[in-house]
Amino acid sequence: MSQSIAEKLSRKAVQNCEIYVAEKRGTLPNEIYLDTNENPYVGPFNLNLAVNRYPEPQPAEIIARYAKYLGVDTDEVLATLGGDLAIELLIKAFCEGKKDKLLYCPPTFGMYQVTCDLFEVETVKVPLLEDFSLDVEGILNNLEGVKMVFLCSPNNPTGNVIDAASIERILEATKDRAIVVVDEAYIEFSDIESFAKRVKEFPNLALVRTLSKAFGLAGIRFGFAVGCAPLITVLKRAISPYPLSVPSIAIAEEALSDAGIEVMRDNRQKLLASKKALIEALNAEDFVETIYPSESNFILVKLKDAKGAYEFLKAQGIFVRYLSLQSCLRISIGLPEEHEVLLKTLRQFYQ
Repeated sequence: MSQSIAEKLSRKAVQNCEIYVAEKRGTLPNEIYLDTNENPYVGPFNLNLAVNRYPEPQPAEIIARYAKYLGVDTDEVLATLGGDLAIELLIKAFCEGKKDKLLYCPPTFGMYQVTCDLFEVETVKVPLLEDFSLDVEGILNNLEGVKMVFLCSPNNPTGNVIDAASIERILEATKDRAIVVVDEAYIEFSDIESFAKRVKEFPNLALVRTLSKAFGLAGIRFGFAVGCAPLITVLKRAISPYPLSVPSIAIAEEALSDAGIEVMRDNRQKLLASKKALIEALNAEDFVETIYPSESNFILVKLKDAKGAYEFLKAQGIFVRYLSLQSCLRISIGLPEEHEVLLKTLRQFYQ
């Protein structure tokens, strides 16, 4: 088949990128979605929208509320179209294609590699250690030519966190040569402290944040980049003029009100209680080999024949994420009744 004119004229890097295809949903009744780390809890929103008008490029009220929530200054926050765009924006703003390198530590969030491929940024991979902890020495020994380092804490898909001392060592080692990005998408589910209040201390530090996880707003695609004021100014030069929609701004503004934050914290407690109960139930099953420590809204579970279990669950309309990584399933924390169906179906497969 001959190439279309669009294919002929597109960048080579784009031609080599795979199109993201999500699992098809809605083919079976009563499907259960425990595969994309969505939050099953969401607050009520009352919307009165002027959708015929362009929104503020950076909505002042949202910036003020999120800065207050984090304990930072308003000029240290940039609102983005989801955390993925914050990742893309950082790479686009700081990394020269075919010249600079970006270091990250697999297994981790796949968008780091996908975005680097798109912008033709070479990647340096320093794998996590066998227990999924960060190989700090490996990172420090592989910084030659590296312009940006991505760390994910809590990490997706393993769920564990990076200790502050390790992040500090990497920030110090790169202070005159690279931007260190800490992806804190799942941090509200953890008891660790955010690095947000330290962006003045470390001018080469940037954070990726989102309303998709703890706030339960994955559908509105709302995220943030956080850094010192000069870093945010650089990002403002690279971001599109109107990156956010009027409906998403209205919902985010409610979510970041005092009442909205209280709802988020209440839902967090319900979700963590549900997570604890699921872990206890799984630990009682013979087919479970390991449940890795997780400070997020998902758990990584090593199972006998994880691939077979994944396919069986999928056929029953229960979606989890299969990772060839040590024969594991990543299971998002859902509602207690969804967990009951999950456990019942797993028992059917292994009986």
